[in-house]
Amino acid sequence: MAKKSQTIKCNVETCKHNDCDKMMCQLNEIKVGCGCSDPNCKDDTICDSFEEEKE
Repeated sequence: MAKKSQTIKCNVETCKHNDCDKMMCQLNEIKVGCGCSDPNCKDDTICDSFEEEKE
């Protein structure tokens, strides 16, 4: 099966993986986690690949 060419749009300015000008994540893949028992709970879905940008 061929891989799809997908992008992740991101507006988290504090993440070092985010290209703030393009508002896109620069990682080839990201890990997503959920902090609640309902996997359909959009508000509790988080990006586990977040790393704080050091100034």
